Amino acid sequence: MSGFKTDLLTGLGAYLAAGGIGATWNPSGAYTVLQTGIVLNAIPQKPDRLITLSTYNVDDSPALSDSVIGVQVRCRWGGQDPRPVTDLDDSIYNLIHGLTNVTLSTNVKIVQCLQNNSILLGQDVDSRWESVANYYVTVHRPSANRT
Repeated sequence: MSGFKTDLLTGLGAYLAAGGIGATWNPSGAYTVLQTGIVLNAIPQKPDRLITLSTYNVDDSPALSDSVIGVQVRCRWGGQDPRPVTDLDDSIYNLIHGLTNVTLSTNVKIVQCLQNNSILLGQDVDSRWESVANYYVTVHRPSANRT
């Protein structure tokens, strides 16, 4: 049994992969050097083209079942040209910013998804370009103590 945030990220990973942005979701995290992999939380050394999804808490009501969870989308792309990482970030934005009333394959219901901010981070120690964007995802998350 996985937790709610794991289900959210897993569902988003599958959603991104199915969205036609050229990324691949493999729950095992194994990717070829030519794939743009999608991983959860960790930032592995390979592949050079990578999307990392992670969560952080933003806002939660003790009584209502809608929560706002921050989802950080970190992109990486090898090479000297920064445009591919920016293009990947833009493709993700076009796919999920403004998303409303979608139930992911993991049965997590997204009420609304909005980008809060994004920035080009520059190159990492291996000269791969990186960017990060933060999305505020309102989700329906009922529990025993919330309606």
